[in-house]
Amino acid sequence: MSLLQLPEFDHTLALAQGNLNAGELAECHGVACGLLVRYPQSGPDAFLLLLTTLEILAEPGVALREALVELHHATGRQLADEEMRLALWLPDDDEPLEDRTAALAQWCKGFLAGLGSGQDGRLETLSQEAGEALADLQQITRAEIGETAGNSPQDKDEEERAFMEIVEYTRVVALMLHEDLRGPETSDSIH
Repeated sequence: MSLLQLPEFDHTLALAQGNLNAGELAECHGVACGLLVRYPQSGPDAFLLLLTTLEILAEPGVALREALVELHHATGRQLADEEMRLALWLPDDDEPLEDRTAALAQWCKGFLAGLGSGQDGRLETLSQEAGEALADLQQITRAEIGETAGNSPQDKDEEERAFMEIVEYTRVVALMLHEDLRGPETSDSIH
């Protein structure tokens, strides 16, 4: 596994032994991303404690804990990657769109919880664009696909494209907020 690669989703879900469903596992990654966007130096213990505080997962088994620690480390490396290779940890594309949409909604819920986990006033300094993006993520937390979804292959293709666009938008929002909160490095030159 490369340093930037997240643990395999289905394998980690199996390690949860029924203590987490796919949406809750995606939510764990959202929490890690939000926490690391706000506090890039936060360690895996802070992440695991936040999962307990948010009542997502209280006491993971040894194997699940190791996978979540690796998830935290890989997420931090992805956020710091200059090529912006952040990936959202969601169920595989062969899972039903309804399940993936619900997992994306929970990912966003976790991201917002992780991002809002501090009281340092840094969120009040976000740009208007970032504030609007956060409002968009709040809307995504309520996303679902109902029975009115089309049944034709064209409708399904359109729904898949829309889902992928929302996933990409969410990924870009996380990276934008990471940059907004990071601020200038001492080595960054201002011209």
